[in-house]
Amino acid sequence: MTDLPPALETGNYLIDDEHRLLLGIMGNLRRVCIDPANLDSCRGCDRLRQSSCEKEVVSQLGDLFAFILEHFSTEERIMRDALMSMTDKALCDAHIEDHAAIAQKVQEIVSRLDSEQTVRRIRELDTLLRRWVDNHIGLHDLMLVRWLNNDQGLAKAGQPG
Repeated sequence: MTDLPPALETGNYLIDDEHRLLLGIMGNLRRVCIDPANLDSCRGCDRLRQSSCEKEVVSQLGDLFAFILEHFSTEERIMRDALMSMTDKALCDAHIEDHAAIAQKVQEIVSRLDSEQTVRRIRELDTLLRRWVDNHIGLHDLMLVRWLNNDQGLAKAGQPG
């Protein structure tokens, strides 16, 4: 499992473990291309390599998209179980809206896949997800865990009992 930078640790074992998995999936996606940082397109690679990369990226993107939807479902269940939407609806709604926005952006990138631009989509997705992970965890997930930890009357969802 991928290490989670200390700045991204929320202190909630379930959420942090899922963030580690997400960072691992992102790392796997970056490793599909032989040189994602320097290649402008896939035109320099032979057709077999292009096809192989495209198939691997499609597979990885399927895993990534399924994972982020499951992760969002987990966080939203935690909020529901803690009755967050009843006591801090604005905070809960903003968190859920951020989930929807990133899912839509990932879908947009996936819809633009083509065999000659696979490396660009990898970079675009990696940049988007890195920025989003930092911002989302720093803003929404840390606030969620603080909210859970400060809640005196409810069990702390996702914490060992």
